[in-house]
Amino acid sequence: DALDKDLDSWDEKWQFWSQLINEYSVEYEPSKAMKQLKKLLNGKNYFIATSTFGHFFEKAGFDQEKIFNVFGDWTMMQCSSGLNHGTRSNLSTVKRYVNGQGEVPRCEDCNSPMELHMPLNAHFFPDEDANTRFRWFLTRNQNKKVVVLELGVDPTSPQLLDPMVKLVEQFKD
Repeated sequence: DALDKDLDSWDEKWQFWSQLINEYSVEYEPSKAMKQLKKLLNGKNYFIATSTFGHFFEKAGFDQEKIFNVFGDWTMMQCSSGLNHGTRSNLSTVKRYVNGQGEVPRCEDCNSPMELHMPLNAHFFPDEDANTRFRWFLTRNQNKKVVVLELGVDPTSPQLLDPMVKLVEQFKD
């Protein structure tokens, strides 16, 4: 996987990750389509369960409490020890690496190197709070008509497509 390149050191990983995160998330400007979607949802009850990990919906101004980044968020980091010590923003680390002053971030609990909050390995801990908020949204709206938009997902991505198809099949409205 390109994001978990077999680099020799944590420093090399953070240099590589920081370049990607800076280019595709920090410098991200919402597209015309993203702005239109935000306008369309203004004043409506919505929830976004997304497989994008680039923090795009957040950067476009969508309510963070209504977003579940199913596969994590690469603007966040987690402990590489395999223990769930929570997540925290990595944007200051990214900025330092981009400016040539990077240093591998360390876990405040056990001093292990931090890694991206993404399923790069068996250490990934999904955002349980966002998952719970998504489930409550579905529960509160199970007897209402709900629109499910699958943007950029196709049959070649069954890990993304199948759960949504099953959800829609289970709840016909």
